[in-house]
Amino acid sequence: MNTKTMAAALAAVSLCACSLAPGPYLDTARLEPPAPPEQTAAKFPVQMIDLEYFRKERAALVPAPCPLSCLSPATRAAYEYRVGIGDQLTIIVWDHPELTGALGVGPTGTPPLPASVGPSPGPAQTQGATPLAASSSSGGESGLAVRVAGNGTIFFPRVGRLEVVGKSAQQVQEALTRALSRTIRDPQLDVRVSGFNSQSVQVTGNLRTPSSEAITDAPLTVLDAINRAGGALPDADLQNVGVTRNGRRYTVDVAALLETGNPLQNVLLEDGDIIDVPDRSNSRVFVLGEVNKPTSLPMNRGRLTLADALTGAGSLDVKTGDPRFVYVVRGADRTLTPDVYQLDMTQVDALMLMTKFTLQPKDVVYVQVSKSARFNRALEQITPTLQSLFYTVQMSK
Repeated sequence: MNTKTMAAALAAVSLCACSLAPGPYLDTARLEPPAPPEQTAAKFPVQMIDLEYFRKERAALVPAPCPLSCLSPATRAAYEYRVGIGDQLTIIVWDHPELTGALGVGPTGTPPLPASVGPSPGPAQTQGATPLAASSSSGGESGLAVRVAGNGTIFFPRVGRLEVVGKSAQQVQEALTRALSRTIRDPQLDVRVSGFNSQSVQVTGNLRTPSSEAITDAPLTVLDAINRAGGALPDADLQNVGVTRNGRRYTVDVAALLETGNPLQNVLLEDGDIIDVPDRSNSRVFVLGEVNKPTSLPMNRGRLTLADALTGAGSLDVKTGDPRFVYVVRGADRTLTPDVYQLDMTQVDALMLMTKFTLQPKDVVYVQVSKSARFNRALEQITPTLQSLFYTVQMSK
């Protein structure tokens, strides 16, 4: 058999190789390919990761705004707890033990004076109020504990039913003082909330003890709620803590609050808020391309640098990777138009810059293949074919 015959036979076998080769195969005869695009693909600008990039970033740095009302000296000073249904109030009327059902002494330890005007209340008037025992012999306080009824009122002797829901303790005190002034000359009262039962927030997620936290007369912030729930677990994503209010979820960066003390992230909580602390499954970056171990890496408390990502992937493959073209592709959660950054690791300051470049969740780090590696891979693909042709020619001689 001459050379021409062998070459023709080899060409015929090559034409039917796809149908004879083993392995999975999809018949594309019933598939209609998409029409070619009318316009060329969009081009995306590349931002070099160099000293100029960090200068611009520092100049444009603006603290993240508070998504809701945050704790500040002004909001702390203006904060007032509003009484709700189910709360318990403790009411003290100085020098009038008949109104509190206790031994009552004045603030200076002197015996109580008799009521100036008006009869003593009967049993029917004190129904629904719970007297508190007198305090120690040092002349401490005594008072009457009353619970806010379902209709938003409390009952107090010589006053009757009084609307208190939505009022502060000071406003309740002023209302009781005005009411008691009809029967007592210059009454002196003290009203405080001794049982906070009407308002709460739910704290869930990756916490040690998820629970329901009561809102009290001290401002409750998202950081307070997490601490009261035992703190976050090691795999908690504190960068994306959620506060759900009125059906809408707001993202709070508690990691920034802990690391930099950013007060614009310490959200002041309200009744019915739901705080959820997610895990780090959505806070990860992907390292692909010419690295020794392509992988996805979780962010540590919401932070991961480009140096951390490359180290976690086993660094660049020195045989195939091109250190001049290390890309970071960003924008998976915001838009379909990515932001592309490039680091040239052949520059002397690159090792420092990669430790300062902070990645964001779902960033993709890609290391470009070198031109020599692409050429070698092309040779690897055609080498078996060349060897087959060579042996065929040799056999035909």
